[in-house]
Amino acid sequence: MTTRAEQTTVASPVSKYGFGLHSGVECAVRILPAAPDAGIAFASASGAEIPATTEHVVGTERCTTLGAGGARVGSVEHLLAALYGGGIDNARIEVEGPEVPSCDGSAKEWVGLLRTAGKRRLGRPRRLLAVREAVWAGNGSSWSLAIPARGLALAVAVDFPGTVVGRQRLWLRLTQQGFAAELAPARTFALAAEVESLRAGGLAKGGGEHNAFAFGPDGYSGPLRFPDEVVRHKALDLLGDLALCGRRVQGHIVAARPSHRANLALARALRATLSD
Repeated sequence: MTTRAEQTTVASPVSKYGFGLHSGVECAVRILPAAPDAGIAFASASGAEIPATTEHVVGTERCTTLGAGGARVGSVEHLLAALYGGGIDNARIEVEGPEVPSCDGSAKEWVGLLRTAGKRRLGRPRRLLAVREAVWAGNGSSWSLAIPARGLALAVAVDFPGTVVGRQRLWLRLTQQGFAAELAPARTFALAAEVESLRAGGLAKGGGEHNAFAFGPDGYSGPLRFPDEVVRHKALDLLGDLALCGRRVQGHIVAARPSHRANLALARALRATLSD
């Protein structure tokens, strides 16, 4: 990503319909152009405005949920990753339903939708969050570290002992092309042994082979898009949660066993370093 680029927004409105991964109900979004410095904001069916920043995160259980007042919008991370990875700084996202459509469980369809929308420059410098010194955040066995660097690079490691996944590692310097090819197609997943308990707990009601895969000790529930699709999806989620900083992050992010909760802790720590 260039660090001296102008802010952008989508050139024209675009819409997406589908079903929520966790709620299983019909959902829709409409992505609209926004003014310079508006950032990314969600608008619920009730008309509530919910800025996509760390201050408005109200849930991190298996997805990132934003809220303001009584309004909630869940599963925002893949769309936020696509906006960030596609270089879109400002957009208004109108939402019908309790969450963003799951699409195919990745950010691939969002990338295609944003390409259809096009991009418009706004004539104002991009807002940056440059990591000036090491910033650490941890949550149990999950932890992350941000250190100064040019652009944004992600180093992610996962560990699922006793399963076919085992340990996977990924390093990627973020570019728009690299995001679209290397991260966006990676789908969401679950341990095969926990699928029924997730549904019993009110989660993953809309999950299936069309938008997720599962794994256990002996293999995967279906063909993979990448041999290391698990760690790539974790990197995708990390990027979507880092977008909640509200700026373009300039730094090298190292994340071990990342989760939405741990990602949010890092995003909050980074956002706390802003002086303006």
